[in-house]
Amino acid sequence: MKREVKSFIHARSRTAKKDSKTFKEFENKLFFSLKEIKNFNHLLSLNETNILEIGFGDGKNILHQAINNPEKNFYGLEVYQNGIASTLRQIKLNNLNNIFLIYGDARDFLNKLKKPILDYIFILFPDPWPKKKHWKRRLINKDFLVQAKNSLKNKGQIIIRTDWEDYDTELAKAFKTYEVTQNYNLLGSLKPLKTKYENKAAQEGRKLFTYISDLEN
Repeated sequence: MKREVKSFIHARSRTAKKDSKTFKEFENKLFFSLKEIKNFNHLLSLNETNILEIGFGDGKNILHQAINNPEKNFYGLEVYQNGIASTLRQIKLNNLNNIFLIYGDARDFLNKLKKPILDYIFILFPDPWPKKKHWKRRLINKDFLVQAKNSLKNKGQIIIRTDWEDYDTELAKAFKTYEVTQNYNLLGSLKPLKTKYENKAAQEGRKLFTYISDLEN
């Protein structure tokens, strides 16, 4: 059986006591582990606006989105526990009930969605794995994009932001119709915050690419 190549590498470290306490407090309420859930259909409703952010990092963007869009539901996927724990504490501090955080790989999560139920998927500055020998670890490829499309409702959109030009070329091959834009205002209240990676890219003078797209069949 061919071994699946993950788009991330975990450092071997123990979960901090503070983080373990946070996970127990919110487990199966606002925090879910992919290993423990067979599917997420009970958590998402077709009648509501469901927005997924893959790799939410420090949580600043998803928190900002949820605070400014209380009528929408936000789902954050992350593989690093410290980011999840700190974001859960911010959810509690801001008394939010429209964010759900999931620990696990994006492809595994999408596999557990049994129907098109997402309205938007945000992927902001995914790890480009710049060395050619590591490109197989990149999350964004045609197979993943087709998988993402299968989870989107009619007229759903995927929004990808990157500063790596060769990654941009790969994205262009996978999209049938797409818009490359610098105008985040097209997204209205869902306009993302600038991440630390975006700010760093701008400081270093790298070109930024934003894809707001439909996916190729």
